[in-house]
Amino acid sequence: MLIPALLSCVALGDVLVSGMPAPAFTADASIKGAEVKALASGKVHVVEFWATWCGPCIGSMPHLTQLQKSNPDVMVIGVAGFERGNDVAAKEKKVRDFIAAKPERADYTIVFDGDGTMASEWMQAARRNSIPTAFVVGMDGKIAYIGSPDANLDAAVAKAKGVAAPRTANQPMVAGPADDSGNGKGAAPAKSVTVTAPERTVEVTEEPTTETGSSKSTSASTESKSTTVNGVSTTETTTVETVVEVRDGKRRTTVTRTVTRSNGENPVPGKASSSASGSASGRASSGGSSGSSSSSSSGSSSGSSTGSGNTPR
Repeated sequence: MLIPALLSCVALGDVLVSGMPAPAFTADASIKGAEVKALASGKVHVVEFWATWCGPCIGSMPHLTQLQKSNPDVMVIGVAGFERGNDVAAKEKKVRDFIAAKPERADYTIVFDGDGTMASEWMQAARRNSIPTAFVVGMDGKIAYIGSPDANLDAAVAKAKGVAAPRTANQPMVAGPADDSGNGKGAAPAKSVTVTAPERTVEVTEEPTTETGSSKSTSASTESKSTTVNGVSTTETTTVETVVEVRDGKRRTTVTRTVTRSNGENPVPGKASSSASGSASGRASSGGSSGSSSSSSSGSSSGSSTGSGNTPR
């Protein structure tokens, strides 16, 4: 989701890129989890910028929650730094109320950047003008990744930890048995595939909001994970659609999660492989506004937004 407040130019020499030391961590308040005054050395951190009004941000929360659960040695931190309005206390309350209404949807550390210092020193310095945006800070205190909180983030975290990164859909399949000449053959197609009925859950929450006017944003993300063990491959595809509607002083959030699993027999015995891929898209609109923008990155995430009547600050 585009952030008009961060469209100001930054001198080329000041651009924050991977390999550079991470900026100072200067959050103003702790919303959930242990208080974080600085990023500890010797530990991998994920610093993700989001806002309560951002549909794609809310849609990425299950992914970040799973990332934290899968990596207890990593600290995932959500920085709420783009709340709308001028009253800092009211913006902090909005974030606290949002998390308190359903704390399990963001089961990781949440902090509040009230004065915009982190937004400036991290997001603006990296020339990032859309949220959600995630930074990975390695054990050496240097930036290891800047981008969307998707499958690429998972790979960056694994790399920062010094472990094998998850396979992606672009990587080659495991080679099959050698032929008579001793050359390897490509992996043969699966003999059979069994697809289970999709599991679908719908969660709806409604809470009061101080936002004026009406708006609706929709985001969707899809993540697939595949593993092959002893010739049997299993693929799990999870699709999450998040719809956020603001109307008459109320915010209604509907999250639909669909999980589909398929099992297939692979004729290559004794081989094991895994792959992971993900994609996300989001669209947000605000009533009575104009203008549009869009962004995308290497097929892993894309988003578009319309609106100029409201800015994060």
